[in-house]
Amino acid sequence: MRNYLCWDPGAVRRVINPFAEHITDGLFRAVHSDWDLKISPPVGTAYQDLSDRDWRLQSPLTFLEDFLRDDRPHALAAILGDTGSGKSHLVHWMRLNIKPDANRLVLVVPKSGTSLRNIVRMMIEALPPEQQTSYLDTLMAAGEGMQQRSHQREQLLNDIAQAIREESLPADANEIEHDLCVNLPNLLMDPNMRKDHFLGEDTVIAEIADHIFAPSNAANRPEKRRTFAEADLPLGGMDYVKASQLARSAIQLIQLDQDAYLPLAVRIINRNLDRAVARTLSFSGDRVEELMAEMRRHLKAEGKELVLLVEEFARLQGIDRALLQAITTQGDADHCRMRTAIAVTTGFFESVAETAYMRTTHLLDMNSSAGRRDGQRVTEDSLSRFAGRYLNAVRLGNERVDAWSVDAEPGEPAPSACDECALREECHAAFGAQDGYGLYPFTARALWNAAERSDPSMPERMNPRILQNDLLVEILDNHATEIQAGAYPSLQLLNKLGGTRTLNAVQRNDLETRSRQHAGRWIAVLELYDGSGEIAQIDERVLQAFDIPEIVGAVALAEPAVFDHPNPVKGDQPAARVSREQEMIDAWGRGGPMDQVVANALRPMILAAVADAVDWDRLGLARTYFSSGPRRALQATSFVFDRQTTQALGSATIRVAIPGDEVSLSAAAASLTGLFLASRNKSRWDFEDGDRMLCAFLDCVEAWTRDVEGQLQAHCAPSPTWNPGTAALELVFVGAAIGGAIKPDAKLAEMIDGAFTPSLPEEPACTAQTLVMVYRELGKKRASLLEAARAQLSSPKGGAVSALLNPERVIRAMRKLRADKYELTMNPPKDDNSDVAKLYRRIQADLPAAAQAELSDRMAWLDAIEAAFGPDCSRSAVVETLRAAHSAVQDAGIGTNRSARALSEALDVFSGVQFEDSMRAARALRDVEPAVAALPQFGRGRRNAVRAAMELAGAADAFLNAVEQNISAEISGSDIQQAKLRTDLELIDTSLSEIAVDMEAMVETQGEATDAA
Repeated sequence: MRNYLCWDPGAVRRVINPFAEHITDGLFRAVHSDWDLKISPPVGTAYQDLSDRDWRLQSPLTFLEDFLRDDRPHALAAILGDTGSGKSHLVHWMRLNIKPDANRLVLVVPKSGTSLRNIVRMMIEALPPEQQTSYLDTLMAAGEGMQQRSHQREQLLNDIAQAIREESLPADANEIEHDLCVNLPNLLMDPNMRKDHFLGEDTVIAEIADHIFAPSNAANRPEKRRTFAEADLPLGGMDYVKASQLARSAIQLIQLDQDAYLPLAVRIINRNLDRAVARTLSFSGDRVEELMAEMRRHLKAEGKELVLLVEEFARLQGIDRALLQAITTQGDADHCRMRTAIAVTTGFFESVAETAYMRTTHLLDMNSSAGRRDGQRVTEDSLSRFAGRYLNAVRLGNERVDAWSVDAEPGEPAPSACDECALREECHAAFGAQDGYGLYPFTARALWNAAERSDPSMPERMNPRILQNDLLVEILDNHATEIQAGAYPSLQLLNKLGGTRTLNAVQRNDLETRSRQHAGRWIAVLELYDGSGEIAQIDERVLQAFDIPEIVGAVALAEPAVFDHPNPVKGDQPAARVSREQEMIDAWGRGGPMDQVVANALRPMILAAVADAVDWDRLGLARTYFSSGPRRALQATSFVFDRQTTQALGSATIRVAIPGDEVSLSAAAASLTGLFLASRNKSRWDFEDGDRMLCAFLDCVEAWTRDVEGQLQAHCAPSPTWNPGTAALELVFVGAAIGGAIKPDAKLAEMIDGAFTPSLPEEPACTAQTLVMVYRELGKKRASLLEAARAQLSSPKGGAVSALLNPERVIRAMRKLRADKYELTMNPPKDDNSDVAKLYRRIQADLPAAAQAELSDRMAWLDAIEAAFGPDCSRSAVVETLRAAHSAVQDAGIGTNRSARALSEALDVFSGVQFEDSMRAARALRDVEPAVAALPQFGRGRRNAVRAAMELAGAADAFLNAVEQNISAEISGSDIQQAKLRTDLELIDTSLSEIAVDMEAMVETQGEATDAA
C-alpha cells in the first residue's frame, strides 16, 4: 500500500461531528465508546463537600440499571464536565437505551435546534389536549408583537429593568445596593444606551432573546448560562454625554467606587435575569412548577413514569431553577415517579440550593471519565479504541452505517470496513488495529503523540471534542491530499500539532544535513510516529505506505511497549544544569520567539566569528573601518533574529537575518547553542554533541559571512553615480585646496602630496564665513575621510589598512575632480546613511555658495585697491612718496604728535610684503567660473600684503592730521616766517594731499573690502 486513501475526505465532517445531537442514531452507535464513569452520590450539603474518596467507577450499563431501578422513587443524575467532555454524548446514549413504552414517557430537551419557548411548548404538549389550553394561553400571551427580533430584545430589556425594580432586597442590603436597584433600571431604559449598546447585534440581550425565541444551531448552541459582564455596562465617554440625567445618576453612582460598585451592579442584573426571562417568555417559574405537577398527575393516572433527559441544562435558562425544583420532588400517590438526567457545567451545579443538591441521586464527573481505563487516566489502548470507531465509521460512510443500524442489537459493534479491504493484513500489521478497526493512517503511538499535542489535558483526562476537531478531522480531511500526494506527514501538520518537541536542534540539523529534501518529513514522522527523541528507525512498512525514503543513519531502538503514561517529551524535560539561555535558544529553534537578553548575548559572539571569516583582502577593504566600533557598517546589531522579541537598535548598514535563507532554523539553533556553551567553556567545544554543534556553527558562519561580504561589496562597489572611496578622497582634496595645501598650478603628484600632508592650517586664508565653516567641517572629518579612503582604496593585507593607497585609484579620483573644476558631482544613494555619504551631501550643497561668497569678497577688495592707487600702482611708488613727505615735515621742523613714528613703522612693514603678487592673484580670479574652481587660489591669498596696506593707510592719515594742526599753530604765532613757511607748506601739502586722497580712499573702502587677496 502506498499513498492510499480508504475514506472519502469530503464525508469526514459529516461523520465526525463533535455535536452528538447532530448525528444519526446509527452513526452514534457506530462511534460510541463505553468508558467507566466516575460517579458519586451527594455527600454533605453541597457539591464542594465531595472528596476524591467519594467517587466510584461504574460502567455505563451499570449506571443505567441503577438509574432505572424499580425501587427508586426518584432519580436525578447530574452529568458534570467542561465543554466537549462528553456530557451531551452520555445523555444521547441514555436516550438510545431508555425506550418509551406503555409504562414510561421519555422527554428529551436537545442542546440545539430548539428554543426555550419551544421546549415549554413540548412539555405542554405532553398533556392531554384538554389540559393544554390554559398553559398555551399563558405561553402565547405575548401575542404577535413578539414575532420580530427587535421587539423581543426590547421586551427583554424592559423586563430586566422591571424585575430589578420589583426585587425585594434582604434586610442586610446596604444603602448602595438599594440605590443601585433604584437607578439601574434608568440606565437600561435610557434611549441612547438602548440604541447604542443594549439592543444591538452580538450583545448579551440579543443572545438571551434568541435563546428564548430562536431555535439554536451548532454555531450558537448554549454551553453555559448567558449573563451580563462588566463590559456590557457602558459608563463613560460619549455614552455619558449622550445619556439622560437619570441614566447619568446611575453611572455616577457606579463610578463612586467602580471597582466595588460595578461588579455589584452586574450581580444585581444577573440575579434578576431568570425572572425577566420568564416574564418575556410569558411563562413564570411558578407556572413551570404547575405544568410539571399537572403532567406528573396525568402520567400517574395512566400508570406511567416520566424520564426527562436534558442535553444541556443551560438550554433551560430562565426556567431552569424552577424546573430543578420540580424535578427534585419525589413521586407520591398523586404524582408519577420521575427520573431526570441533566448535562450541566460544574460551576452552575456548585451554585444550586442545598435541597436540590441533596435530592440528586447520581453525580457523574465526565472530565474524569472520558477515555480513562479503570478510571485512572487515558491510556494508549483507550485512546485507540475511541479513535478506531471514528476511523471505521469514516470508511463505512453514513449510508452504510445507517443501513447497519436498522437491525443492529443494542451494544452491537459496527462492522469493520477493513474486512472487505485487500490490504487489511498488510495495513493492520504495519499500523495496528483496535477491535478489528484499522488505525491507518495512524499507529497507536502516533495517535498518542498527536493526541497529547492536540489536547493539553492529556493524559490525565481526554476531551473528545478536541480530539475530533483538532486531530481526526484535521488529518482525515485537511491533510488527506498530502497522503495521496506522498507528502504526509508534513512539517505544516507537525507545526499545527505543536511543532518539534522531542528531537533537539542537533538531531534536526543532522537530518537536514543528510537530506535537505526529505528532512522535513523525517522530522515529522519521527516526532509523530516515534516520539522517543532519537533518530530511530521507523517501521519500513509505515515509511513505504507514506512514500517516505529510509531515514539515513537511523538507529534501531528496543520495541516500545504499549504505555499507559504520558510519552516523555525530551524538549519539555531538559537535562540537569541546562541554562535558561539554552532553553530559550531551543524554544526559538522550535519556532518560538528569541529572547532579548539571549539575543544580546549572542550577537557580539556572532559578530566576532563573522568578522574573522570575512576575506577582507579579497574585498580590498579594511576590517577595522567596517567592523570595529559602534558606528561601523557591520556591528553586533547587524544580526537580526527571526521572531526576536524587540527590534534591534543601531546604525549598522549591514543587516543579516538569522537563520537566513541559506541556513535552516535547526542548524542555527544547534550552532547558537554550541556557541553559547563554548563561551562558557573557555571557547572549547568538548561538551556533549559539541563536535556536531561546531560543524553546524561553521556552516552557519560560512553562510552568514557570504551574506555580509555580498552586502559589503554592494555597499562599497562603485556605481556610475557613486563611489564611497572616491567620494572620501574628493572631500579630502577639497579641504586641502581651501587650506592652501594644493597650488593652483600644481602637478598631480604635488596635488596628492598636498592632500595627504600631515596637517593643514587651523584657519584658512579665506574670510567668507560660509567657506570657513565648510573648511572647519572638513577639517574635523579629515581623519575619518582619510581612513575611509584608505579602507577602500588601499591594498590591505590581513584586513589591515595599508599605508599605501592604490595610486591608480587616487590619480583617477584627482583627475576627475580637477576636470570637474572642484565641483562635487557624485550622487549618494538616498538610503546610504554612512558618514561619508552624509558629509558628501552637506558639502555638495554648501560649497558652491560658499565659494561664490569668497570670490565676491576678493573682487571687491581688488576694485578698492585699484581705485586708490590706480591699475598700475606699485609698492615702491607708494613707499617713495610717503618717505619723501615724512622727510619734508622733519626738515621743516613741524611737529607730528608722534604720528611720524607710526608712519615709519607702517612703511617698514609694507616694504616687506608681496603687494604686487596679491594684486596679480586677485586679478587672476576675474575670469574664474564656477567659483569652486578657484579653491586653490582661495587657499593661497596674500593676507600680509593687504593688512600692511590697510595699516599704512591709517598711519598716513594720522600723520597728515597732526601736520596740519601744527602748521596752523605756527602760522598764527609768527608773521615773519609766514611767507617762507607758506611756501614750504604748499610744497609739503601738495605731496601729502596726493597721498592723503589715496589713503582716505583706502580707509573708506576698508569696511567693504575683505582681508584676503
